[in-house]
Amino acid sequence: MNFSIIFLMITIIVAALLGQGEARWKGFKKIEKAGKRVFKAAEKGLPVAAQAVAIKNGRR
Repeated sequence: MNFSIIFLMITIIVAALLGQGEARWKGFKKIEKAGKRVFKAAEKGLPVAAQAVAIKNGRR
């Protein structure tokens, strides 16, 4: 049998078994929320930091 066919079958089986299921551990949601908070804070803070660096270097 061709190796690519075997690999494809194994990939399909693994994808079916690890498909979208309800998460048992709620920690992933907490980690995701923390990541979103960090992203939003960085989104607000980075332009201010870039402007401060530009002023420090003499550019406006």
